[in-house]
Amino acid sequence: MSDLSFKERVRNVIISCAMDYKSIFLDYEYLIYSDKFTIHPYYTISAKAGNYRHLTGVNSIINPYAFFEKCLDGSLTDTDFNFIKPGESERFVKGVVRNKIIALPSMANLLFERLMAEENFARGAANCTLATADGKITVGFEHRINARPKTLLKGDELDSTKSVEVSLVLRRNRGSEEFDTIIQGRVREFCSKYPDIYACDM
Repeated sequence: MSDLSFKERVRNVIISCAMDYKSIFLDYEYLIYSDKFTIHPYYTISAKAGNYRHLTGVNSIINPYAFFEKCLDGSLTDTDFNFIKPGESERFVKGVVRNKIIALPSMANLLFERLMAEENFARGAANCTLATADGKITVGFEHRINARPKTLLKGDELDSTKSVEVSLVLRRNRGSEEFDTIIQGRVREFCSKYPDIYACDM
């Protein structure tokens, strides 16, 4: 049996996954497309450092951006977060966090796996414009100008009667105007509809 307390285990996981979150979700932006989307033709994922705390499920004592920076440099302490949330028992919050830290390491591979997506996704307290799942985890996004990660769930929580297959995932360096890398899928159909978004001659 591990000598680490639950809080120490949570701290270790969220610190170890912070660099993956930066290298996948902060250094790049993504476009997710399906010809079966009905609300938006495609979604641009542009995450922020402050979104990371939502994915861990903990209550941070410090602001979300400081929380992520301390995760990234390994200086996060047990006093920087807890499992206390209004209207929820600590036992319930710990259960939620337990599932999230199981799912968190899989986020690094999410956009590189076969993806299904559901628009207007709702599970429990999570209401998201879009959610994607690869069979291992489900990530919900809120959409304003761009889509940002809002919630992380273990397993596939999509409604099979509402989900559709993602046919294309593109990537660009953060700050670039044009998507220039195909992560997965077929780009020809997308190019014919949106030639200014992807460098179709590449």
